[in-house]
Amino acid sequence: MKEKTHLVRNRCLFSIVIILIYFVCHRIPLNGIDMSAYDNLSLDLGAVLSLAVNGSNKRCYVMSLGISPYITASLTITILQAVRSKESRARTSPKSLNYLITGLFFCVALIQSIYYALDLIYINRDIMSILVVIFELMAGACIAQYLLMKNKKYGVGGFAPIIIVNMTETLVGILMKSSLDALRIPLAISFVMVIIMIFMEMHEKRIPVQRVSVHNVHAEKNYLAIKYNPVGFMAIMFGSAVFMIPQVIVAVLHNFFNSNEYISWLYLNLNMSRLFGMCVYIVLMFAFSVLLALLFINPKDLSDNLLQTGDCIEGIPAGKTTRRYLRKWVLIFSFISGGIMCGCLSLCLYLQYQGIVDATVAMLPSTFMILSGFICTLYLEIRAYRDFDSYKPFI
Repeated sequence: MKEKTHLVRNRCLFSIVIILIYFVCHRIPLNGIDMSAYDNLSLDLGAVLSLAVNGSNKRCYVMSLGISPYITASLTITILQAVRSKESRARTSPKSLNYLITGLFFCVALIQSIYYALDLIYINRDIMSILVVIFELMAGACIAQYLLMKNKKYGVGGFAPIIIVNMTETLVGILMKSSLDALRIPLAISFVMVIIMIFMEMHEKRIPVQRVSVHNVHAEKNYLAIKYNPVGFMAIMFGSAVFMIPQVIVAVLHNFFNSNEYISWLYLNLNMSRLFGMCVYIVLMFAFSVLLALLFINPKDLSDNLLQTGDCIEGIPAGKTTRRYLRKWVLIFSFISGGIMCGCLSLCLYLQYQGIVDATVAMLPSTFMILSGFICTLYLEIRAYRDFDSYKPFI
């Protein structure tokens, strides 16, 4: 009889090794940077969101880009694939997608490296120092991508363990430096948000499906599942990139029409330190959450698959009626999850803007919310491997 594979143990140990390598590498400073200039940096919403994929709000380390270029490239290609027709997606091989993601990764990493390098504070600023820093940042991003790909193949959680390490390290630093009085309100909000997020991540809506054939590959699963939090935290994590689009447009317009009072007002207020910019950011995040849910849980593809296999949702006619029914549930859960997450961000921004709590600890609820979601994802994957490992052959 075949022995147990110890799949969970081996994958968890591999992920621990990857985490240790990443933890050591992302503390290596860049060459020629004035490190003392980055000792006391504030932690706002943008910094919290970048911490998840970058590992530090200090852009003075070799791995300051973290896994951000790869995830940005992967998410972009995934969205482009989602808007294509089902036939077009079927004609694209996984190998071609990997080539596209890798090519876009290098483009994103190069652009971010140049942007970071030009914005850093050097001991002796010259062209050679900037070029060396660009090379180091690119190398750090490649190492981070390599570790991420190996963890996806041999470890658990994909990029979740790296994000958990990044955010946990930040949380420990904030909690160690803050007093109990300053933490009282943020921790109370965090406790409520963690409970809500765990509930949404661990529960799903099961829509009963009538299978017409016992030989159907999905016959053992007589329902369609839609998670209460359909797209997780992708919208929030990459909110900064979405928010940058109107900022760039306004900046370009201001460069040519700086005498226009409306454009000048937008240029001054469209940022995370102004109330108007905060409101625009929240609205964009909510719309992005709904859009991603409709793209990744495509009601049209789901209804077409049911129609092709002859299956149907109990009590719902096949075709357009099924599509509208599925779209309704996707919209309901995306509105609820997007509203809760954007509500938490709004509360954090309000506490920071009004000065009720210190800016450093105002983002704790958002940090705990994102962290709890990724821990749930990691737990579900480990449980799936454990269940697979528990099966014993009987032939």
